Amino acid sequence: MEMNRLIGSKKVVEYGEFLRFSEKAGGMPRGTLISGEKTIPGYPKIARIFSLEGGIGKNVQSEEMLVEEKIDGYNVRALMHRNRLLCLSRGGYTDGFAEEKLSAEPGAGKFFSAHPEWMLCGEMVGNTPHTEPTEEYDVRYYVFDIVDERGEFIPPMERREICREFGLTPVPLVGVFRKEEIAKLKGAVRKMDKEGKEGVVIRGLGGEGGIVKFVTPSSDINDLKGNSTALFDMPMGFMKQRVFRSAVSIRDLGLKPADYEKRLGEALHCGFGEALDAKESVQRFRVRVNSHSTWDSILAGMGREVEVRVEEEKRWGKGYEITFVKAMKESTRRIRRAVEGHSQED
Repeated sequence: MEMNRLIGSKKVVEYGEFLRFSEKAGGMPRGTLISGEKTIPGYPKIARIFSLEGGIGKNVQSEEMLVEEKIDGYNVRALMHRNRLLCLSRGGYTDGFAEEKLSAEPGAGKFFSAHPEWMLCGEMVGNTPHTEPTEEYDVRYYVFDIVDERGEFIPPMERREICREFGLTPVPLVGVFRKEEIAKLKGAVRKMDKEGKEGVVIRGLGGEGGIVKFVTPSSDINDLKGNSTALFDMPMGFMKQRVFRSAVSIRDLGLKPADYEKRLGEALHCGFGEALDAKESVQRFRVRVNSHSTWDSILAGMGREVEVRVEEEKRWGKGYEITFVKAMKESTRRIRRAVEGHSQED
């Protein structure tokens, strides 16, 4: 009855053969897909903590915790559906780019041959439509969860062993800590902050152990730097949340605020010189694809808030390397109006 009420609402919409949950509804996470009797669960949100000691004390029940690196990529679920690999974004949209990349991964093929009803949950990084390009590698897929045929998460230590067994890449392990080892954990996170890493996911071991995430101040500042000129296209609260979070985490980790204040100011302003000269806010990306049909699927998945322009296309093996920009429409409109002298009532 609840499902019948939700179908056709803004929360549950038709999407090809599926019903897609565009928001959390009826106990189902955003990104859940339903096709007949099959339910593909969305990935639930992980609670964020701002203080390691206080946050762990209030949210993690187990005395022992597994701490893994939080990868700064984009969320991809992978599973077999109707005898083919299906990859899904956080919001439940099909992802042809990720399907092409994971189809070429021997580890993923071996895993799904052994567990055709299971689902991988991971972060994809590198030369993707959503992450900063790199020369070190093409793309990497870091597995942070595995869901079995009952919709249950595989325990974290077992999940890491499964990744090793099939040649999948697990998210990097920071370590196993006891609650009384908060000082040691803070030391590990301070090192990650210095290295520019995003943060950690903390899971209690055994039973209902609890799970939380903690982000480093450097990650928050880097987010601000990468999106400063796109502030009018970012979700409400994007800027102020990261300014606040970085301030709290600097204090919690015992870092020196003066070391971050200049970086924060530069992050908020550094991109505007180029943006004002060009009269637009753009972000650059690069992908390597086997066919133009994969590139077409990337374009189809872009949001309406961006305009995509190809800067360069060249051969890459038997496929193509495409460098492109996303022009942020609303931020570009505001920048152009300001530079061209239009007035605005505040």
